[in-house]
Amino acid sequence: MYRKKIALALCALLVVMAVLAGCGAKPAPKETLEKAFQTAADMKSADYKMTFAMNMDFPADALAENPQLAVTAQMLKNMEVAVTGAYQQEPFQMEMNIEAKLKGDMAMNINLPIVMTDQKIWVKVPNIPMLPLPKDVVGKFVELDPKELAKQSDQKVNFDAATIKKQQELGQEIGKIFFKHVDEKTFLSSVDKKDAKLPETVEANQIVKFAVTNENLEPFITTVAEKVLPEVLDLMMSDKYAKVFDFKKEDLEQAKKDLTANSGDKLKSEIAKMKEDVKIKDLQITTAVNKKGFPVYHDVNVGLEVKENGKPSQIGANIKAEYSKINEKPEFKIGIPKDVITLEQLMAKTNGM
Repeated sequence: MYRKKIALALCALLVVMAVLAGCGAKPAPKETLEKAFQTAADMKSADYKMTFAMNMDFPADALAENPQLAVTAQMLKNMEVAVTGAYQQEPFQMEMNIEAKLKGDMAMNINLPIVMTDQKIWVKVPNIPMLPLPKDVVGKFVELDPKELAKQSDQKVNFDAATIKKQQELGQEIGKIFFKHVDEKTFLSSVDKKDAKLPETVEANQIVKFAVTNENLEPFITTVAEKVLPEVLDLMMSDKYAKVFDFKKEDLEQAKKDLTANSGDKLKSEIAKMKEDVKIKDLQITTAVNKKGFPVYHDVNVGLEVKENGKPSQIGANIKAEYSKINEKPEFKIGIPKDVITLEQLMAKTNGM
């Protein structure tokens, strides 16, 4: 009897240990991203910083034939863009400072502060050496009314807090659709902290990498085209989200018909042709999630070799985004601008430049 009690106690202990081990185990990569995508909607405020760099390398004869392309490629190759700022959801306020650094023969720095609410947008007139602007407008904020601009251009603008919330809800729904269909083993993997090369300021509990390669490109495009996009289009055509974006229902219906018409063997043929001209060198997104489940860091890398008439061009980009002070009271460094001018006043001062 005594031995049976000991055996039962040991069994109970093992069960408890197994349960505790299960509770402490980190979820799979797909589950981590699913939860993070949904948790992101609860990010009511945050500080953020982003960096963007791009590189384009074209064949020499293509650059010789197109001088404008050569100038653009050179500028992008030597340009770095950094964005810092803060936002809050209610009442909606967001500010950003865009700093563009151009290296090489045309070296210059351009700072462009921008402030947004659900009513107005303010853009600070930058000091650009190659674009001499009147001194009495440089440094002032141009006040813009997005709704008025939309009327002038005959475009619909959804800029109120309710619409922004609807857009976030739609984003969550699209995320659910995507993760429902994406195959975890094919596209997702966990990354160890020591291999992730995260900034020291990022407190990551889990790190997940989503990667598309030459080998899994076909299943990725097939999954998106045949499973994800049709459901997303249905969602956008629903009464719940019909007014979120300025899309005509008949255009969305036609897009869905086109997807159906180009599925199956026809899609496979198109993918095969594309793979002859496009080679993936690097196409991945690394996401770090903190202990509360918020995605606090993204690192996007793109490296493609694209052939046109048999001649390869190299296209590369890197985007990093970091979020901090999530759901804390944001400290807006710019605030609502006071020294403002209207767009009409700016146009008059610069003679419509």
